[in-house]
Amino acid sequence: MTRHGRPNRLKAMLAGGDTAVGFSCALGSAQIAEEFAMAGFDFIYIDQQHGLTSHDTLIEMLRAISRSKTTPIVRVAANDTALIGIALDAGAEGVIVPMINTADEARLAAQACRYHPQGTRSWGPIRARYGLGSDPQTVNQEVLCLVMIETSEGLKNLEEILDTPGVDGVYIGPADLGVSLGGQPLSFEQTSDTLQLDAISRIRQACVERDRIVGLSGDPGTLAAEGFNMITAALDVAMIRKAISEVRRPAAVAAGH
Repeated sequence: MTRHGRPNRLKAMLAGGDTAVGFSCALGSAQIAEEFAMAGFDFIYIDQQHGLTSHDTLIEMLRAISRSKTTPIVRVAANDTALIGIALDAGAEGVIVPMINTADEARLAAQACRYHPQGTRSWGPIRARYGLGSDPQTVNQEVLCLVMIETSEGLKNLEEILDTPGVDGVYIGPADLGVSLGGQPLSFEQTSDTLQLDAISRIRQACVERDRIVGLSGDPGTLAAEGFNMITAALDVAMIRKAISEVRRPAAVAAGH
């Protein structure tokens, strides 16, 4: 691998006007990550905020994904410079940073993704050199920084957050957003709450106007038609639970339960 590494395929897709469809891994399984990467998803985002992924497991998952053309993204546990650096040094090509409420918080996240002079990231690309490479200027250009707007405060500061240098886009957290607006923790497809739906629409529109990435989890066909360009189609634990239910139901009927 050269010092300049390879381009960030996901970032290039989105910059070119394409819609990217991915998969979320919360169970910390390298095997699951590999299966979905080899299936051809555009990205996999590994969830370290609510998921079960340790640092050691994260490295194995990133290794498994690296056999494919799928772009690995990590949702870090918090907006913390060290946590963002750890995920990127392990080989993630971008991060999703939760609970961003102000432009200052967005600036901290964006700078944590990039080396001087654009940021504050500490030098140490242990595994990252095999992906985006080890040239600081190239990495600064290719790394992907997505912030999550999922509170009423973040919604209030939406425009300032989006105008923060280095913020490539927003990944919407509909459940937390719903709670913050006084409703229930429901997904975009589950909710009928007008406040929640209007907030999601406002975020989407602000991103589109600024040519920023706007991501959400749900049905790819529905969300693409709504104007979202980074769509997480499924979550590993949800798929397993659904499969268990589908197997269990006829088994219970056959057993007379």
